[in-house]
Amino acid sequence: IMSKNRILTIEQIKESENQFICKNSEEQLLNIAGEKIAIFLLNKFKRKTLLFVCGKGNNGQDGVKASIFLGEKIKNKVFLVPKNYSKKNLNSLQSNIKSHEIIVDCLFGTGLNRTLSTFHQKIIEIINESQKKIISIDIPSGLNSDTGQPLGSSVIAHMTICMGFYKPAHFLIPSKNNCGEKVLLKLPLRSPIKMFPKIHLLKNEKIYKSLPKHNNSINKYDKGHVVVIGGVMSGAARIVAFASRKVGAGLSTILVNPDHLKYYSKCEPGTIVAEYSDNHLLKKDVLVIGPGLGKDYDKNFIKKIILEFEGKIIVDADAISIFENQRNEFHQLIKKKKSLILTPHKGEFKKIFYSSQNKLLDCFNASKLISNIVLYKGNDTVISSPNGNVWINSNASNSLATAGSGDLLCGIISGLVAQKMKIDKSVLAAVCIQNDLSNRKKNVVVEDFLRDIQLVMNTIKNNN
Repeated sequence: IMSKNRILTIEQIKESENQFICKNSEEQLLNIAGEKIAIFLLNKFKRKTLLFVCGKGNNGQDGVKASIFLGEKIKNKVFLVPKNYSKKNLNSLQSNIKSHEIIVDCLFGTGLNRTLSTFHQKIIEIINESQKKIISIDIPSGLNSDTGQPLGSSVIAHMTICMGFYKPAHFLIPSKNNCGEKVLLKLPLRSPIKMFPKIHLLKNEKIYKSLPKHNNSINKYDKGHVVVIGGVMSGAARIVAFASRKVGAGLSTILVNPDHLKYYSKCEPGTIVAEYSDNHLLKKDVLVIGPGLGKDYDKNFIKKIILEFEGKIIVDADAISIFENQRNEFHQLIKKKKSLILTPHKGEFKKIFYSSQNKLLDCFNASKLISNIVLYKGNDTVISSPNGNVWINSNASNSLATAGSGDLLCGIISGLVAQKMKIDKSVLAAVCIQNDLSNRKKNVVVEDFLRDIQLVMNTIKNNN
């Protein structure tokens, strides 16, 4: 059944609609959609005048049907956009816009897959420059529904009425900025049964239920030991080690080459700092490798540690980009490990994986390729598990665009994994915790986030 947290690709939407049409008819689906839109608009904009700007496809049909359902209840008019350029048409659109208060954009829906003609781009420009309130039906016209990329140009809506299911473009960059407020309208559609990837919207509530809980007889060893490989940039490793303890890991150790020890004299008193030796890797639950290593770090040393470590592993930052010219070797290395998490941002991702304009698909394919979890960072973080589940995060604020927030995330994940939380759940929970940290108004730099981890964890525990 339709779920508020499922996100469907264009192909999956078609499949879902076809399931309905086979048993009923396309006309019936259009009627239901039109009626739902009409009821919503009627409740929301009682005394306003509406102009439906409709294209030739089903999205335009939704607008036409909605207008018919509204009838005399609200003053409204349909403006049909022809396929080809006409000056008369543009002038007519402009004068219609002047005499209405709200524009309902039904020009193109989710099926759009070609660059818009100059004529249609001109229409979108007129809509965007109208200074009227713009409501888009299903998706702002001009966007690729799967990638969120504009196909020439795109309507910038104040509100998007999402029909039946959310689409990737509602949450990806740059398109999520064009959607405005999102409202989901129910339709009698079901999610397709066997569709990969299975895309979900990341929602805090469900995930927090599985956070680690401890009884009174617990000791620090029971809560797990995180080990971080430290490099020249000591701040990064320190953030990881500190954050892992803040979310509940019992111990954290930073292992450092002798010539880097001088950078660690000011380390947090609760973090163990030691010279690297192989036996320091024994009896540790989670390894974090990458943050702060620097571009000149010994590549073979990184490979050796990843291969030899027997617990869970998080590979980040320099431990990813250092393999730019040895992609295949890197993929083979990672594949050998059972529970590993890769956490690249866009620059790092492009160095080791195929990268297109489709962030979701790229992340899903990368995860399949290395048979492990990929957390592809950004304000629209995508997390993919090799079993075909993909999540999009939509709750982060832009305050995370600051030095150290990636290290913080590694620390939170490693701290949760150390406490025996399932690895995929740990990744999702860590992203949610970081969202909560980023949405606290006073938090600007990573030191603020670190300070507030306990507040956020307490709030979560009290609410669950």
